[in-house]
Amino acid sequence: MNNPRDRAAYGFDLLHRKVAERLTTIAQRHRARYASVWRWAGDGGFLIVHDDEESVARDVAFDLLTSLLTLDLPHLRDEFARAGIEGALHLRVAAHRGVVRYRGAGREGSIYSPDINFTAHLEKVTPSDTAAVSEDAFRVAGPHADRFEAVGEFEGRPIHLFAPAVRPGGAAAVWLAQRGLAGGVPVLGYPERPSQVEKARMVRAAETEVVDLGTSLRTASRYLVTTERPAHFRDAVLDFLDRGGTYRCVMMDPDGDAVRLLSAQRGEDLAGKGREALADLRRFKQRHGAGVERLEVLLTPGYPGMACIAVDLDAPQALILTSPYLMAAPGQGEHLERGDMPHYTLSRRAGAVFDSLRALVRGFATADVERVL
Repeated sequence: MNNPRDRAAYGFDLLHRKVAERLTTIAQRHRARYASVWRWAGDGGFLIVHDDEESVARDVAFDLLTSLLTLDLPHLRDEFARAGIEGALHLRVAAHRGVVRYRGAGREGSIYSPDINFTAHLEKVTPSDTAAVSEDAFRVAGPHADRFEAVGEFEGRPIHLFAPAVRPGGAAAVWLAQRGLAGGVPVLGYPERPSQVEKARMVRAAETEVVDLGTSLRTASRYLVTTERPAHFRDAVLDFLDRGGTYRCVMMDPDGDAVRLLSAQRGEDLAGKGREALADLRRFKQRHGAGVERLEVLLTPGYPGMACIAVDLDAPQALILTSPYLMAAPGQGEHLERGDMPHYTLSRRAGAVFDSLRALVRGFATADVERVL
């Protein structure tokens, strides 16, 4: 939230102080040999607990995890509200049991340890208002174990979660909502079609190729012949073509069987919309002449089942914006508008998901197509 700097700084200081005080209180109660905040940066930090008796270190660590979420978080929220700090305060805590080589007071920040790295990574993926512990820590949890639930794996290690705000047994759903199912990949989702300005950003990011795939491409064709100003999308396409790029528009053949079947299913004149889009695209090419020679319009006899803008499919920086075509449930009234459907962007980070989608897009852009413009 947009809090004044002094108010935000007060909030960060308050959080730091509460965490440090809670750690000190619990460590003193259990008479732990060592418990300290090693590093703190703004809204979070790294805490170390050690004792020659492992059960002592265990009790300090697990008491800290649960106390921060059940005692300190509610109190901190109240204090934030009294201080006029806008926004909601959330905490996530991660704990791991491992080995570090201590270099002495004042040198904690220079310590390297795979176990420290793993703990930092685990904290980043822990759901808000929960505490995640590794299998290494859970194995020695003893009397604290029943508050934690096995929820999945992270970086090859089983993870257990304490989620005080959900029903008993509900921690698995919290973890799945944050991490997804095993084997999931990064995909960015949007509730509806991105704006003309955002789609223009994709075109401007392209180097060699853009594939624009859909049923009729009426939205894209209208962007190209619009009389409105500024014409963000058209300007981006013209700039891309001027840089030597190839823009391929792939749409369903208005006279094909697939269009007739889909039109009857949706109660929509897709053939008329396709012919309208072809007329707009022809007008665009006539208006700009040789400057848009590398804009191709291709007809496919098939049904893509999605709308898609794909950028530089063969390059490392390839990007795909896509939306599956969804149908309204029986009795739910008219069909869903294309722009109201969820949209997603994928890059090569999505692995096999990207590869499959890329193959589909490439197939529709090359297999059994007819170039008409």
